[in-house]
Amino acid sequence: MQNQTNDSQAVADRVFDVFKRNEKYITPEQLREIRQRIDGVVNYHARVGILGKTGVGKSSLCNALFGQEIAPVSDVDACTREPQTINLGLQDGKGISLLDVPGVGESESRDEEYSALYQRLLPELDLVLWVIKGDDRALSIDERFYKTILLPIIRARTIPLVFVVNQSDKVEPCKEWDWEQHRPGLEQARNLQAKRVSISRVFDVPMVRICAVSAEENYGLVELVEKIVKTLPDEKKWGFTREARQEHVSTMARHESEKGLWETIKTAAAEIISETWDVVSTCISSIASRVFGWMF
Repeated sequence: MQNQTNDSQAVADRVFDVFKRNEKYITPEQLREIRQRIDGVVNYHARVGILGKTGVGKSSLCNALFGQEIAPVSDVDACTREPQTINLGLQDGKGISLLDVPGVGESESRDEEYSALYQRLLPELDLVLWVIKGDDRALSIDERFYKTILLPIIRARTIPLVFVVNQSDKVEPCKEWDWEQHRPGLEQARNLQAKRVSISRVFDVPMVRICAVSAEENYGLVELVEKIVKTLPDEKKWGFTREARQEHVSTMARHESEKGLWETIKTAAAEIISETWDVVSTCISSIASRVFGWMF
């Protein structure tokens, strides 16, 4: 499957062509502004924060989601001492930035340092992934940071958040894990569901915002990408799916992201050509339906 990064310009051209076919109703200045809006959405540089306690596999999750060894991983030491910004995507700097943030719970002194760090960095993010280890029963540190540091900021800034239960293969009874099919056994699956229910209760978040994965086993990553795409605002969906490892981007996630792109451009176009939008909109939708039939 072709990486969406390489296809972004072609998508921008196709969307612009839909509007250009109605140029008798749209001035050259309006067409230029529409083109700028299309390019801005297609090439949007999203910022995603990967947060959670130390040792939950945040760096491994980054590597698994985006198909590159982009973050250091260690079985012993807490690798991420400083926030690491990992830029992926187009050579002109547009694409996606992953902010791999130091894990909380390493020590009291470091937690104080990281609290200030989180408060400074969080407002810049488009999405937060809060990672919890599947077999970790002690959620008090996560809960404290979430409620005192994270929640006030994401509410004020309306930043989307998804909880990720990582290392699902370590959930008891771990001997049940199907190493050939890369999925949990029956009792493991029940325990993973119970874990999601517990997280929903402790953090007061809906179940649809919680996904169980195993970065090492490539388990649950398709569902995670789908949840992320559904959670993101329309104008930011494309930028994420474009950079994600394409084997984890389902048809539903791809369609959802491209529909978000189209809805964003339609809204912008309605503002730019407001005086003729009623005349143009039906024709544009008809053309786009033939070009991108699955969008409607």
